[in-house]
Amino acid sequence: MFMLSLNVVKAFNQVLHVRLLHTLKMKRTSDYIIKWACSFLKNRETLLKFNEQMSDMCKINANISQRFLISLILFLFFNASLIEKCKVLKIKIEVLNFVNNINILAYNKFIEEICKTLSRMHNICVKWACTHDTTFALEKYEFTHFIIKSKKFDMMTSI
Repeated sequence: MFMLSLNVVKAFNQVLHVRLLHTLKMKRTSDYIIKWACSFLKNRETLLKFNEQMSDMCKINANISQRFLISLILFLFFNASLIEKCKVLKIKIEVLNFVNNINILAYNKFIEEICKTLSRMHNICVKWACTHDTTFALEKYEFTHFIIKSKKFDMMTSI
């Protein structure tokens, strides 16, 4: 078994409100909850400060406040489509996520097949990130292997 771990860069800052609300609708979330989420996300403003100069108030159309526990749940809805895309394929994988960490566990008798699978999954993740205006932190990529007998596998195979 091998696991590819990805980390969404500044996860809460990248959430597009329109995309999140659309996902909630697609998940058949109750209208009451969607209206509440919309209210939670709207009328957000910030000030920018550069060299002691303050800007006027600016509206924020992305971002989920990290101060609230509900933000964790909303982010899980935001990235749910990625998890579903990975699971739709009829290949030997498990996808585990916790907020901004996505872990793809691939298993097969042949290491070459595992590497092909993880490469396919990575391509799916990158395409998803492009459509959701997010990125993965390359410096936080992790590739972990869980092997009992390493002699049985060609450990030089690349993905």
